[in-house]
Amino acid sequence: MEDQAFPVRSPLLLENDPLVLTTGLFEPGMAKAFCERITDANRRLLSLAELAYFRGEAKEAHAMFRRLAEDTNEDNLPAAILGTIMTSLAGGEIRDVLRVYESARQLCMSADRSSELSRVGNALLLYFNMLVYNHAAIRFPSIGPDAFSVPRSIRPMAIYVYAGYLLGTGDVSRATGLAEGALVFMDRPCPVSEIYLALIISRGYMLQKVWDKAEYYFKYAWEHAKPDGLYMPFAEHRGMLFGMLEKCLRYEEPQAYKKILELSGAYHKRWAYIHNKLTGEQISDALTAIEYNVASMAAKGLSNGEIAELTGITVNSVRAHLRNIFNKLGIGHRKDLGRFVI
Repeated sequence: MEDQAFPVRSPLLLENDPLVLTTGLFEPGMAKAFCERITDANRRLLSLAELAYFRGEAKEAHAMFRRLAEDTNEDNLPAAILGTIMTSLAGGEIRDVLRVYESARQLCMSADRSSELSRVGNALLLYFNMLVYNHAAIRFPSIGPDAFSVPRSIRPMAIYVYAGYLLGTGDVSRATGLAEGALVFMDRPCPVSEIYLALIISRGYMLQKVWDKAEYYFKYAWEHAKPDGLYMPFAEHRGMLFGMLEKCLRYEEPQAYKKILELSGAYHKRWAYIHNKLTGEQISDALTAIEYNVASMAAKGLSNGEIAELTGITVNSVRAHLRNIFNKLGIGHRKDLGRFVI
């Protein structure tokens, strides 16, 4: 009965799907069962590596993704490359990021541009560019229709990537509407893809200061993440979600909140190192999680009162954090914060 209620898609449908768990159809709370039912050994390992990453077990996930990256199976290579990069940022070997990224570029260049492998590889490279560079001019020097001619199952994540690009260019309404439409019309239940889409929608509404909708979509993401302990998407987005974590999780889910803070702190330091190395920018890795959060909100024009309301601290505490931030960064005005935060 359980197998009928939560079926695993057939190996045939998984054959060219590079993100097994991310695009997997299962009920929240059934992620591990979904992975364990996959009969192909490599695809099962790939799904378990994704699960370990999303749960914040970066070193274990990194080892699994590296094993897959060393495999000559072409079908697994794009996901193994992306997974190695993501886990490197989250706690694996940071030196692997640039090496593996170059491997991905070579893979796309060597493949027939009309092939599915090339299209999948291009989509994953766009994701990497958003993940690491987070700078619109570098992320998407050009966008072609082939970028999203990818397997149907990963289109929600391709739209997530494109919505992130649009937010970076300031096209906030379009980004939010695109991601919201993708979430409404996607296959269900697909928790991981739903989590990422809901988080980017929440971010879009926050940038528009539509707080009730921002909170709704944040809670939607959390409801789909909590049953399986999928904390890493929230750690990835922490600086972008301003104070929504504090508002929704600090007191209601204190253990999860603490775990996300730990994961986001390690992730941000590694991300800032690679980002600055590739771009020459000065994104700070010296700020605490709450300081970075306050700095991000202040840089985007939120008042001390708005920051206090979102983070659940007093206005005086916001002022104290800003003084510490200015001292650490060696600046004297809010207008200068944009050089050090995203």
